[in-house]
Amino acid sequence: MYLDPNSTEADALRQGDVIQDVELLGAVNLDSIQKTINSRDEVVAWSMNTPLKKAAVMILSHSCEIALENEIKVTSIILAPIRDINQATSPDKIREVKKSNFVDPNNPRESYLKYFYLEPHEKIRFTDGGVVDFSKLFSVHKSSYERLIEKKILQLRPEIALQMAFKLALYFFRRAQESPRE
Repeated sequence: MYLDPNSTEADALRQGDVIQDVELLGAVNLDSIQKTINSRDEVVAWSMNTPLKKAAVMILSHSCEIALENEIKVTSIILAPIRDINQATSPDKIREVKKSNFVDPNNPRESYLKYFYLEPHEKIRFTDGGVVDFSKLFSVHKSSYERLIEKKILQLRPEIALQMAFKLALYFFRRAQESPRE
């Protein structure tokens, strides 16, 4: 699943990289944002009285869009938190989640599309493995690139990163439910 340390690109970020100890910024409660407003009624600062949680995350951005040699084509880097598989789903569903990574492009199943299973690794603290939670993705500014590289701990093998990207695409591709017509 992971590249061996000698094959990992230590000086570049790639889609599927695992980064440790990143502040989780997803799922912000909009009602908890406190705004500082100036005399012209403009918001000049904001804060939240919520402690920041840190966790391992996976890079979801396309490698070419965040490549330094391309001068980072986008303004932000998309991340998703990695959760303990034992806390992400019920014990009777863990086996199914673990098998759900490979999705046949000719016959896609819509099983656990929001999770991508990561096998246990000594650098990831979850003994039974983790799941990348696509439903909690967030982004950080491209100026965070060097900070993310410093915290990079693992890189997926290219074929596994491709499986992850395909599953992520299917997660967002699902058809929207139609509203009942009156």
